[in-house]
Amino acid sequence: MHQFGSRQTKLLAHAQSRTRSFSGGTVENLHELQAVPDRRHERYADLIPPWLLHGYVRVLLDGLTAALAMIDAYVLRFDFHVEPKMQHSMWTWLCVVAVLRPLSLHLTVGRHQSTWRFFDMRDGLSLALHSLPVTFFVLLVRWCVPGVPIVPYSVLILEFGIFLIFASALRVTRRLANEAIYRPTERPRALIVGCETTLATAVHHFHDCKEAQVIGLVSEDEHLASINIAGRPVLGPPESLMSLLVSHQIEVVVLSGANLKCAAQVIRDASSLDVQVRILPSSSDLMDGKVKVHRPVSIDQLVQGHVEARKEVHQTVVRCFKGRTVLITGAGGSIGSEIVRQVSALNVDRLVMLDQDENSIFELISEVRKPLVKEIVPIVGNIRDRQTVRRTFERYCPEIILHAAAYKHVPVMEENCCEAVLNNISGTHELIDAAIEFDCHRFVMVSTDKAVNPSSVMGATKRIAELLIQQRSSACGHRTHFTCVRFGNVLGSRGSVVPIFLRQIAAGGPITITHEEMTRYFMTIPQAVRLVLQAAAIGSQGDIYLLDMGDPIKIIDFAKEIVRLAGLTPGKDIEIKVVGMRPGEKIHERLWGEDALVMNTPFRDVFQLKAIRVPDDFSQQLTELEAAAHARESDTIIQELLCRLPIDYRQDRMELTPMAIAN
Repeated sequence: MHQFGSRQTKLLAHAQSRTRSFSGGTVENLHELQAVPDRRHERYADLIPPWLLHGYVRVLLDGLTAALAMIDAYVLRFDFHVEPKMQHSMWTWLCVVAVLRPLSLHLTVGRHQSTWRFFDMRDGLSLALHSLPVTFFVLLVRWCVPGVPIVPYSVLILEFGIFLIFASALRVTRRLANEAIYRPTERPRALIVGCETTLATAVHHFHDCKEAQVIGLVSEDEHLASINIAGRPVLGPPESLMSLLVSHQIEVVVLSGANLKCAAQVIRDASSLDVQVRILPSSSDLMDGKVKVHRPVSIDQLVQGHVEARKEVHQTVVRCFKGRTVLITGAGGSIGSEIVRQVSALNVDRLVMLDQDENSIFELISEVRKPLVKEIVPIVGNIRDRQTVRRTFERYCPEIILHAAAYKHVPVMEENCCEAVLNNISGTHELIDAAIEFDCHRFVMVSTDKAVNPSSVMGATKRIAELLIQQRSSACGHRTHFTCVRFGNVLGSRGSVVPIFLRQIAAGGPITITHEEMTRYFMTIPQAVRLVLQAAAIGSQGDIYLLDMGDPIKIIDFAKEIVRLAGLTPGKDIEIKVVGMRPGEKIHERLWGEDALVMNTPFRDVFQLKAIRVPDDFSQQLTELEAAAHARESDTIIQELLCRLPIDYRQDRMELTPMAIAN
C-alpha cells in the first residue's frame, strides 16, 4: 500500500510538471499533444544527401533488387552451383527483369506508387500485384518465343518471392530509418481506452503520427483481456484505470471513439490524477456527423480578397510624427490601442494616452515599445471634463491630437441620446477648443460612415462633430490643421460583427443578422489606424479622408463565409437567423453624400472629401443641443433638435441603393 502511494505521488508530480490539468469537464483536442523532437537526430538527417531520396534512385534500387533476386533464384535452384550453360540464361533474364520490374512499378499506367517512409501492409500487397505482370511476361516469352534461353519455372517463382522480400525490406528499412531520425525523444505516455472496433485504428494513428507513446490499451470488451492489438497489450478493463495510470505513469488518456459507455468515468478518474484526457473520434463518428470539427478564424482570412492589407509605413507619416508629442484619446479602445501601438513605432518624443478606463490603460502600457518613445504618459479622465482636458494640454503641450474617444454602438445610443451628444459632440468641442488655445499643430478625429445621411443618434452626433471640425478649421487666427477620417465597419473592434458571429458559432448557433439585404463596408483595425496616421500627415483644413474599401459586402454572405472558414456548413451546422432591424440601423451605408467632391490623395487607396461651408446658424443650433443634453432632456427632444441641424438626420430612413467607391 505504501508503494502504491509513493507511485501515485511520483505520478502527480510528474504530471503537474509535464501536463495541463483537466478542468471544467471540457475534453481538449488531440492535436494539442506536445512532443519534444530530437534535434540530434535531425542533424543526422541533414547528413543524408538529397539525391539519395530522389525518385530516380528508387527506380535504380528496384532494378538492382530485381537483378539480385534473379541471381539468388538461380543459385538456390542449382544448389549454389550454376553450370556454365545456365549462366547465359541467368544473365539474359537478369537484364530483362532488371529493366522491366522498375518500369512496371514506377513508369507504367496504373503504376504502383507509394511513399517508402510510410510503407505498410497495403503497400506490400500493391507491390506484389504490380510485380506479377513481369513474371507472367517472362513465362509467355518462354512459352511462345522459340530460341530464347530457357529459364526453369522454379527460378521464376523463386525470383518473384525473393524480389518481394528484398523490395519490401528496402521500403521497411526506409520507414524505420525515417522513424528513428524524426522520432521525438520525449513523448507523453498514453493509454488508449476503446472497444474492439476502434482500438486498432487508434494505435495505428499514434504509430504514424507520433503524438504520444502508447503504453497499452484499456477495453470495455472482456474477451480482449491480456491479448495484443496492433502490437499493444490490453492491460485491463476501465474499472482498473486508476491503478494503471499510477503503475505505468500515464500522462495522457485517449478515448478512442466519442460514444464509449465508460467515457464519463474515465474522465473523472483521469482528472482526479491531473492526467490529460483527449478524444480521438472514430471515422464513423465523423461521417455520421456526431463529431463537428471547426478551426479558428482570423481577421486576415476574412479580408483576403476584399481589402488589400498594406503594412509598410509611408515616409511622410514617419516625418510627421518623429520627435512629436502625441495625444491619443480613447487610447484603451480597440481603435485607440492600435493607434498607440503604431504611433509608438514612429519615434515620437512623448506619447500621452487618455481614456476613462484605467484597466485598458494599464494593460496598454506594457505593450508600448518604450525604447522608441522617450516618455509614456497614462491619463485616466473624460474628454467631457474641461478641467482634465485643459490640465492635460497645459502640462504636456501635445502637438498632434488623434481623437478616437467616442460612443459608437448604434442601438445603445438610441436609448442614451444625451450621453451620445455630450460625449461625441461636447467632448470633441472641448478638445477642439483646447487644441486651438494651445496652438496644436494637427487634430484628427475618427468618424464613421454612419455620419452620412444619418438615421441613428450615434451617426448624427458624429456628423455634427464633423461639421464642428470644418467650422473651426475655416476660422482665422490659429494654425491647427483639422482633419476627419471616416471608417466603415472595423473588423475585430469591440461590438463589430466578427466577434459576435464567432461567439455565436462557438455556442453552436444560430448566427443572427438583422436584414437579408443589409450591406456594409469593411476594414481591419490596422488599416483603419494607417488611415488615421496618413490623414494626420496630409494635414488639410477640415477635409474628410476615407479608405478605398472596395464594394460593400452583404452581411448574410459575410456570415456564411465565416461559418465556412470555421470548417462548418451554413444552414446545416450553423443556422443563420434574420431577427429584424434595430433602431437607428440602415440597410446600406454610404461613404459620402451625393453632393460631395471626392479627390485623390498622395496615398494610394485613400480618398479626400473637400470640406463644405457650414451654415451660419449652426453654432446657435449646436448650443441649444448641448444645453438640452446637459439638462438631460428626453430622447424625443434631443432627436427633434438633431432634426433641425443641417445634417439630413431622419430616423425612418432606409437606404435601398448602396454606393460603391468610384475610382
